[in-house]
Amino acid sequence: MKKSLLLGAAALALVGCQPATPDVITNEPIKIGLIAPLTGDAAGLGADVSNGAQMAVAKINAADGIGGRQIQLIMEDGKCAGADAATAAQKLVNVDKVVAIVGGLCSGETLAAAPIVEAAKVILLSPTSSSPDVTAAGEFVFRNYPSDALKTVAMAKYFQDKGFTKVAIISENTDFSQGFRDSLAEQLPEGTIVFDETVDPGTKDFRTLVTRLKDMEFDVFVPNGNSDAVIGPMIEQLREQGLTQPAVGHDAADSVTMAKDLPEATNNLFVINVASELADADFAPMFEAEYGAPQYGISFAGYASDAVHVLAQAMIEVGTDGSALQQYLLSMPDYTGAVGTFHFDQNGDVVGIPYVLKEYVDGEIITRNPLN
Repeated sequence: MKKSLLLGAAALALVGCQPATPDVITNEPIKIGLIAPLTGDAAGLGADVSNGAQMAVAKINAADGIGGRQIQLIMEDGKCAGADAATAAQKLVNVDKVVAIVGGLCSGETLAAAPIVEAAKVILLSPTSSSPDVTAAGEFVFRNYPSDALKTVAMAKYFQDKGFTKVAIISENTDFSQGFRDSLAEQLPEGTIVFDETVDPGTKDFRTLVTRLKDMEFDVFVPNGNSDAVIGPMIEQLREQGLTQPAVGHDAADSVTMAKDLPEATNNLFVINVASELADADFAPMFEAEYGAPQYGISFAGYASDAVHVLAQAMIEVGTDGSALQQYLLSMPDYTGAVGTFHFDQNGDVVGIPYVLKEYVDGEIITRNPLN
């Protein structure tokens, strides 16, 4: 068990009886950090997440903030890279003195920031990191987005149901993509993966690998990139070589931008991911009125918004002390937000978020059916 519940009966009673009071009587804003790729290949996803977080902060502040104190969101560019995320976390924790951080967005960002927040006892709540390694990243690390350890189970079952016994996969050399590849390999029978190659981060030319793949027998292709900026060229070059086998991707392949830019190449591309439709029907119209159409998908903005609202609820209940926030999140009752109803398990992983199967059809992403 990564995290232990240490609250005694007296402490629980205290939480239940005392609504939120600030730790210190002050009008100073409560600082929350955000780490996301604001530039680079994953900047579109970073824009959706940062906009979702900002929308939540604006809503909370308009409703008198946290015990009368406004939230100040301090955003740092993690660039979907561990070194940059670590630098961002150091600044947020040691210079800005934030009480919590939303992020990282990419798994590599979260894993790099984890030791820093762990030492400082500052909550890190990721709205999109899915690497299985995040589960054991630290006592103060949480995520409201499901682990790939569950997603790969759903993908392996889908392959079995479809009779796919020969899998080809090209993986980007990032924490997220490698974690996904390893988790999927564990779920598939030995020998199922017949083509297994890794490319440098940010690779855009896959023609040599695709030429080799033309000589292979395979049933399904897994484009295991870290963002649509990598997955898009991978799929496009696969189709250019006349390979028509179905492709099945994960959340990084769930991109409205890729659907719009590659309407033909993405036909017969499927995605196993969280639902695109939000439980809160009002969220998307409000988001688009403020920020325009999402660059990646509205659900990512929803996860970021929920992360901010969960942190705000926790601070309303127990204040801003990191250890108190950690204990609250571990025992938090079901929270209903933009994406649905969820809580956290003893490892800080989300419970209650299901997967669905989606398909690209002529430039649109259509939900086909739930998977669990």
